[in-house]
Amino acid sequence: GSITASNGWRNVVCENLKRRFPDTQFDFVAAGIPSLGSTPGAFRFQRDVLANGPVDLLFEEAAVNDDTNGFSDVEQVRGMEGIVRQARLANPNMDIVLLHFADPGKLRDYEAGVTPSVIANHERVADHYQIPSVNLAKEVTERIAAGEFTWEKDFRDLHPAPFGHELYARAIERLLNAAENATAKDFLPTSQPLPFPLDPA
Repeated sequence: GSITASNGWRNVVCENLKRRFPDTQFDFVAAGIPSLGSTPGAFRFQRDVLANGPVDLLFEEAAVNDDTNGFSDVEQVRGMEGIVRQARLANPNMDIVLLHFADPGKLRDYEAGVTPSVIANHERVADHYQIPSVNLAKEVTERIAAGEFTWEKDFRDLHPAPFGHELYARAIERLLNAAENATAKDFLPTSQPLPFPLDPA
């Protein structure tokens, strides 16, 4: 969506990867398009992502637009699973990270002690395909509750201020650090299992 399409967290993560692996020649594919969700994403995934060549690492976020565009629970699971299955069929070694960005509705749900349904739906896919996820909506809610910053003054909108983009990038960096610490220096990619689909459609 637009949070990924804009200059922000994505640019910071790309620079982080270049610093982390200075001998690697990266080819970054910026495939974010404002106001779309996982269903349109599944239909355009071949054209906008896979057609650019083999993909090693995919960041996927649709929690904001799947919710705000009114996709049903079935559509949210089906769309996200469609993206993940296409990715793994194209390259069984591809690593995928699901991201759940913050918006006011998700903050209200977490403040009420409820997991937003779109995050629960996307997490079903993440669990089924053993994919890591970064729940920025929950982190933002918890840190606001702890008094570290405010939505109105610091984060400002579901399209984050630079402060919010930096917060997202740092959370992703923590995931990358944990992954790097968990692997040996001679780590080689391994094929990921492709289980039966959650949704046959």
